[in-house]
Amino acid sequence: SRSRPSRPLCWVPSGRRGRRGTSGRPLPHPRVSPPAQHPAGAMGAAKDSLLRLLCGVALLWACYVGRELHYEVRRRQLSNDAYPQYADLWDATWAFLGMLVAQLLFRPFFKAIARANIPKKSRWSDAVWGAKVERCCDSVFKCSYYAAMTTWSFALLRGAPWTPWVLGGGGSTKFCWTDGYPFQAVPPEMRRFYLTAIGFHLSEVAMLLLEVRHPDFWEMLLHHTVSCTLVCFSYVLNYVRMGTLVLHLHGATDVFIYLSKAVVDTPYLRMTAFSYFSLIAAYAWFRIYAFPVYIMRSAWVESMEQAGAHLYGWGYLNFALCVLLLLHMYWFGLIIKIGFHYRRTGQARDMQSNLSSMDMANKKTS
Repeated sequence: SRSRPSRPLCWVPSGRRGRRGTSGRPLPHPRVSPPAQHPAGAMGAAKDSLLRLLCGVALLWACYVGRELHYEVRRRQLSNDAYPQYADLWDATWAFLGMLVAQLLFRPFFKAIARANIPKKSRWSDAVWGAKVERCCDSVFKCSYYAAMTTWSFALLRGAPWTPWVLGGGGSTKFCWTDGYPFQAVPPEMRRFYLTAIGFHLSEVAMLLLEVRHPDFWEMLLHHTVSCTLVCFSYVLNYVRMGTLVLHLHGATDVFIYLSKAVVDTPYLRMTAFSYFSLIAAYAWFRIYAFPVYIMRSAWVESMEQAGAHLYGWGYLNFALCVLLLLHMYWFGLIIKIGFHYRRTGQARDMQSNLSSMDMANKKTS
């Protein structure tokens, strides 16, 4: 009988045999890297896809509205010299350049202080620690900016007839649309405040595009896109009264947002707890209650009742306000989640920026 040949130790079934060397031994298969995945998984990828879609819709709609409203704005400017002019935006351009340079110079100035107050933890890479130090520098700058702007806006609005009681006034939001709208007079001090805010929002977009992308890039790009178009369109369309209310309530909340971001990685637990609970109170009052109940209702209902025939860009402006409310609800959920995470683990963490996930993303793409 014919003996059956023995199989090699590294036998591969027929049809599955890989490459073999000159000695007959199979060569090792080349290592194939798995496809890069989103650091937050399928839910994070779906969220980013939705944010990209909303960014695209906002940009396309804003371009269309900007082209359409130009002729109406020029007609208003020619018929009334007191109406907001395009030339006023030069002041916003200077404010933009000043804010951009100030932020870039403040980072190296404050970095040594931030490093001294944010001790590096063993689970952080150098990149993550550097990003947290940089975030602390930016947060201190923005907290100071919003504190100054909120004080300024409160001084301008506390006696205005269109400031409701929830924002520190004693009036009604319906007066945003009366007094001869769209030719309401804009006081010089309020004009300076508004143009400064436009410049700062433009600098936020520039800073976002210039620096390394963080995990919250798309949600911040969407926020900055709708914010910049809102403040610019609201100025040239003379929605300044409504715009000052929106800037005021957002600035009052941003003071505590950036205070919390500045101290979240420091060992100062009492300061962290104070900033966190202050943030919850301010966010719930201004952005979850006052914003939709007073501001969005006025922009949606009272505007049509008081000045329906003179409204331009009404659809886009209300769309942008709805996008802001959607982001507010999402971020407020993350703020509440931060508290539960601290109670469970004893670690404070900024889940909105989520800088720690940068290490995970680097590992999956390497």
